[in-house]
Amino acid sequence: MAQLVLIMFVLSQATALCINVTAASVETKANDADRLQELHEIQEDLKMKLKQFETMMESEVGKLKEKVELLETKVQEQDDLLKKCQAGTSDAIGSLRNVEESNLKRAVLNPKTCLEARTADPSLESGMFFIDPDGQGRGDDPIYVYCNMTTGSTSVLHDSEDSIAVSHCFEPGCYTREIKYNATLRQMTMLSELSNVCQQSIQVDCYDAAFEFNSVPYAWWNDRNGDPRYFWSGMNNNSSGRYHTCQCGLDGSCKDKSLSCNCDSDLAIELSDVGILSEKDLLPVTKLNFGRTIAPTSMNRHTLGRLECNGKVVLNGMPTSCQDLWRIGYTLSGIYSIKGSSNKVETVYCDFTKLPGDEELQTWIGYTDVKSDPVHFTVARKTSFTTLNTAISFDEETLNTGNALNTSTGIFAAPRNGTYFFAFSSFAENQYSTLSFYLQLNDATIATCITSYGLFYCNIPFTLKLSTGDRVQVSLQQGSTNNAIFTGWLLAEDIFK
Repeated sequence: MAQLVLIMFVLSQATALCINVTAASVETKANDADRLQELHEIQEDLKMKLKQFETMMESEVGKLKEKVELLETKVQEQDDLLKKCQAGTSDAIGSLRNVEESNLKRAVLNPKTCLEARTADPSLESGMFFIDPDGQGRGDDPIYVYCNMTTGSTSVLHDSEDSIAVSHCFEPGCYTREIKYNATLRQMTMLSELSNVCQQSIQVDCYDAAFEFNSVPYAWWNDRNGDPRYFWSGMNNNSSGRYHTCQCGLDGSCKDKSLSCNCDSDLAIELSDVGILSEKDLLPVTKLNFGRTIAPTSMNRHTLGRLECNGKVVLNGMPTSCQDLWRIGYTLSGIYSIKGSSNKVETVYCDFTKLPGDEELQTWIGYTDVKSDPVHFTVARKTSFTTLNTAISFDEETLNTGNALNTSTGIFAAPRNGTYFFAFSSFAENQYSTLSFYLQLNDATIATCITSYGLFYCNIPFTLKLSTGDRVQVSLQQGSTNNAIFTGWLLAEDIFK
């Protein structure tokens, strides 16, 4: 029983254990299903969140692409702008460089005339240029002129180039027009000094408006010094300040042959006088004056051309003044040699801070002793000489620079033009005989020396103006000598012919 009870107990325990295991197994399966469901839900949730994330990332990527494209566009724009800036900067630098080069050229060249500018740069084209006739850095400011680079001419503009009507009035010169130039009078004067030719055209159209009537001048123009001038073409070919003529008077082609100008005529027709003023030392025209236009029918119109200068002054030979030196380009003040009066070399001080026309431009210092080669000699005769009417030869030569004296013939031949001094002295071989010598130039006697009884010394000093090749000699005419000295030298050479 006990065993049965024990067996029953064991079986009950085993059954309970089995029930518990089965219950645990059922509970475990139920828990696994719940977990699987939970895991499935988590998985679905994760999938949904992943999809949301992918959607969000796609949106962000799209935004990033847009930003990148926008940035690329801006970078391209900045690059283009930078290139433009660089190009603009390069152009600006180039322009600035051109301006600087232009200013540098102007500062360095600073031409005095258009011809000088063209000579410095033949590639220049005609147009308006600044020139400075009175020189760089002094005098008046540079002037603005028209340069014809084909001819090299310089034209100075003014305010009366158009045809201008003269007002009605009667008295001589009652109408006056002052000409205003685009340059100072000093600069125009210096331009004239530098130029070979200066001229200015003038045309007057007239009707019953005479320049001169019954020998009374009603019209004239004023030169650069303010003096009245009455000729309307060419130059002042008459020493009289009242010289009156026009081009038709010079040509003999005036309507009235008895008159010097067409406008002087009383003919009831419109007339004209056209001329070119060419006396550069008087130009430019500074004022125009007309009168006798009171009649209602009177008509007078004037047209004045520009002051036009061309070429450059060419010196014939050596400069004769500081003004000549200035014309050919000298600017450094100092002492200079010039061709002076009587073809002598003179020394002057040139103050080039002054200009032609200024009193202190030139200061005279004195004459200059200039010789291309020295010429001087001293020779002697120590042996007896008795040959009459013959040049004395010499047997001793102390000095003969230039070899102008031939000792064997006794003849001096001038090697160049100039002034020479000679001196001859001799003692008679016999003090009781007469001694006579002739100083001869080209075989012609120009000086003599004759001793009488008891005077045995003969002396001939003489200064001569000789030309190249002239011959000088001393000839014995009477007596004999065994002691003679002959000397001479070039005092001053004629450098200029």
